[in-house]
Amino acid sequence: MLKIPQKKDRKIALVIIDAQEKFFVEPFEHAAESRALHAGTIDRVAKMFRAAGRPVVFVHYDGYTHGMSEIDPEKERLFPEIEVARGDIHVHKYHMNSFKNTVLEDVVRAAGCDSVLLAGAFTQYCVMSTYFGAPNLSAYLLEGGTIANEEKYNEAAYVVCNTFTMEDVEENLRAVKVVPRGNDQDGLRVVGLFGFEPKSAAPKAASIPS
Repeated sequence: MLKIPQKKDRKIALVIIDAQEKFFVEPFEHAAESRALHAGTIDRVAKMFRAAGRPVVFVHYDGYTHGMSEIDPEKERLFPEIEVARGDIHVHKYHMNSFKNTVLEDVVRAAGCDSVLLAGAFTQYCVMSTYFGAPNLSAYLLEGGTIANEEKYNEAAYVVCNTFTMEDVEENLRAVKVVPRGNDQDGLRVVGLFGFEPKSAAPKAASIPS
């Protein structure tokens, strides 16, 4: 009989979606309150994942969004209140669903994970689209780690979707060992999507193949 891992036994990667300044313009500038409430939780959990040797993946949306008439490089940057560390993985997307036409699933699996913990913006758009669009991976929302233009959307999402609380995260990171492909035998580590190299080498970022 196929044994399905329980939530506490899942090998989870943290995926932070669209934490970019470009989304905090009209008509969503009032989502700043939700950002102020939840960005600190995202940053805290990212630090916990790094300390446990788990992958932290930032998903960037490339292209125009609401209220944009031109691409502003300053607006493309990530939230300064969420630290980006050396070794974090960066995936670029062009759709609401972070898995659609991207290398995200490959990156997660190459890191030895079978599940994703989703955080970022906006809850009712790209986060939920990614949750329901996850192919062959289990997806969870980070309670207190999703940003919405109204808090009622967070409340609804946590009812509809499977979630991890901070306590769940702490238990999982403490109890579950995750080993990237190849690390057990030969001292290699994953670099983005396409291969492995010695642990002493600098990490590379994943992106959509050209």
